Amino acid sequence: MKRLFAALLLFAGCPKGEAPAPPPANLAAEARRALAERDRRLTSFRLSVETTQGADVAKHEVAFRSPNKSRGRLLVPTDLELAFDGQNFVRLKHAEKRVEQVELALPPADRALFLASTFMPFVPEGYRSPPLPSQLEAKRVAHPRAPGAVEVRATPEPGVTVTWVLRLPAGDFLEKRTEANGSVKRLEVTAERCDEALKLCVPTTLAETVDGKPLGSTTVTAAELNPELPQDVFAPKPPEGYVVVGQKVQP
Repeated sequence: MKRLFAALLLFAGCPKGEAPAPPPANLAAEARRALAERDRRLTSFRLSVETTQGADVAKHEVAFRSPNKSRGRLLVPTDLELAFDGQNFVRLKHAEKRVEQVELALPPADRALFLASTFMPFVPEGYRSPPLPSQLEAKRVAHPRAPGAVEVRATPEPGVTVTWVLRLPAGDFLEKRTEANGSVKRLEVTAERCDEALKLCVPTTLAETVDGKPLGSTTVTAAELNPELPQDVFAPKPPEGYVVVGQKVQP
């Protein structure tokens, strides 16, 4: 959540009562399959989000359409908007009445990384699948929100362990723990909304702690799942009176 404040200032109903399914031959592969299927079902969304951390409050909106169209607008503490329509990246600084049309002169992998790091802070955990690394450990665990939850664990670098807890078969996000330097950061779903037609659940409230002490919370105050989002949603036109400048991002 701390990432949200820093980065923005520069995504069938829940089987809670069902008995857990027998473990597949490869639980990590089953988790990957469930997440991929989830992304095929949830292809667009539009959210209003409020994040608190101590006395700080941030409010923002985000829209997403698969595979990579995104638009996010930070409303509080400053008014900043970012949009990508699949080809063009635009930054609108409303307080300055300035539009920056940014050319992404980057190799495909670097461009994908730039876009992911730019828009990821806008999207609460549980709306897009986490980027799971190739090497994973997986096991069944007991969880209050899922009798047969699956825990997948990765070590992206020495001394750092990241663990996700998911509800299968929907691939619903339940919890994430990051352990590093003797400290444990935990992000947990405390309330969720389930969609019978999509056969999945999404978080409406998430709480974050560090070593068991409250750090902050994220609340999705409004959510549309799989709305029709036309192309112009992701290609905002410069408002009247704004200065338009060109920029370039390159290696």
